[in-house]
Amino acid sequence: MNRNRKSVKLAAVIMASALTAAMPVSAAGSGYEAQIEGTKTTSFKKYVLQDKDAVIPDLDFTYEISAGEAKAYDVGEKKFEVLAGIDAEQVTMEGVGTSTANHIHFNSSDSTKNDENSSVKGYEKEEDVYIEKEATLDFSNVRFTEPGIYRYIITESGTNRSVKNDSDVTRVLDVYVYDATGRDGVKKLEIGGYVLHSSEDDNPEISMGDGNGSTGSYVGTKEQGFTNEYQTVDLTFRKEVSGNQASKDKYFKFTVALTSGIANDIVKVDITNADGTVQANAATLDEYENQKNPTQLTFDGNGQATGTFYLQHGQQIVIQGLPAGVAYEVTEAAEDYKSESAKVQEYTGAVSGTTAGEDIKTSYLNTREGAIPTGVATAAAPFAVLTAAAGAGILIVTRKKRATR
Repeated sequence: MNRNRKSVKLAAVIMASALTAAMPVSAAGSGYEAQIEGTKTTSFKKYVLQDKDAVIPDLDFTYEISAGEAKAYDVGEKKFEVLAGIDAEQVTMEGVGTSTANHIHFNSSDSTKNDENSSVKGYEKEEDVYIEKEATLDFSNVRFTEPGIYRYIITESGTNRSVKNDSDVTRVLDVYVYDATGRDGVKKLEIGGYVLHSSEDDNPEISMGDGNGSTGSYVGTKEQGFTNEYQTVDLTFRKEVSGNQASKDKYFKFTVALTSGIANDIVKVDITNADGTVQANAATLDEYENQKNPTQLTFDGNGQATGTFYLQHGQQIVIQGLPAGVAYEVTEAAEDYKSESAKVQEYTGAVSGTTAGEDIKTSYLNTREGAIPTGVATAAAPFAVLTAAAGAGILIVTRKKRATR
C-alpha cells in the first residue's frame, strides 16, 4: 500500500514538472510573456578613413555592450523616462571580418570607397578614402519586463598603431519596447525600434513627443557609428646633378631601408616621376641596365623592408602610406660625384629619421665640376713669333742674293 502511494506521488511530481516546462516563462515580477516580438536585431556602422594612397594593415577593434543609466526627462511639461538596459550580457554581436565575436577587423584586402556624398565624420573626398563595415547586435535573448525605452552603451576599444580613434569611444543605443497585447488578452512586448546616438549629445528636446514620451527621433545627434583614421605619411626622395662634367643621363643607385614597421604591412611606391626600367647609356654603370624600380615594399615579420631604386637628374620616388614611428634611411652610391644630402630646393628633409605627422621630402645633389683650361692663346704665341721671324729672315736673304747679281 505504501509503495503504491509513493508511486502515485512520484508520477504527480513528474507530471507537474513537465507542465511547468511546457508553460511560457515570464520575467520575474512581470505579467508579460518572456518571449519578445518585433525586430530583434539592429546594426551600427564602423568606418576607417585613410589616405588615398595608403594600404591599410591589420586593424582590430573590440566592442562591449553594457547597461546605460536610467534617466528621467522633463522639458516643457513633456516627460518621459529612459530605463537602464537589462540583460546587457545577453546582447550578442557577430564578429565582422573575424571569427571572434564582438570584434571588427580590417586588412589590406578590404575595399575602399570614395563617395562624394558620404557624411562620414572627417571625410575629405579629395584626399581620403574609407572602408565601411556593419556590425549586427542581437537582442533575441534579452528578456524585457515592461514597455519603455531601455538604454545601452556600446564602447569601442583598440590600440592599433597609427590609428586616431574616434573622439567619442561610446555610443548610446536606446531600444524602444512597446506593449503588443493582442485580442487574445495575452500580454506581449514588442521591440518597435532602435535609436543610436552620440553620448556627447543628450538634448531631450529633440526626442520629445507631443505627449509624455519620446518620438524616437534624434535628428541632430543621430550617429552612423564609429569613425577612426589610419594616419600615414609619404616619404619622397629626389635626385639632381650639377656641374659642367655632370651627366644628366646617368642613373644613380639608391637604397631605402625601413625598420620598426608593422609586420607584413604593404606600402605603395609611386614611380610616376621616375623610369620604370634603367635604360643603357654611356654614363651609367653596365650593371644597372634593365634594373626595375619597385612599385611596392612589404615589411617582413620583423617590421623591416628594403628597396633599391635608380634615378636620373630631376627624378623622384614617393613611398606612400608609411605609418608613424617607422625609421627610414635613404642612401646612394655617388660613385665619382660629390654627394650632398638634403640640398635640393624644397627637398631639404633629413635623409634618415623617423616618420611622424608630416610628409617627408628629402634629396641628394651630386656635383661633378671640371676646370676649363685657360691660356691656350698664350701657349700658341711663341710659335707664331718664331714663324714670323723665320719668314723675315728668308726675305732678307733673298734680297741680298738679288743685290749681288
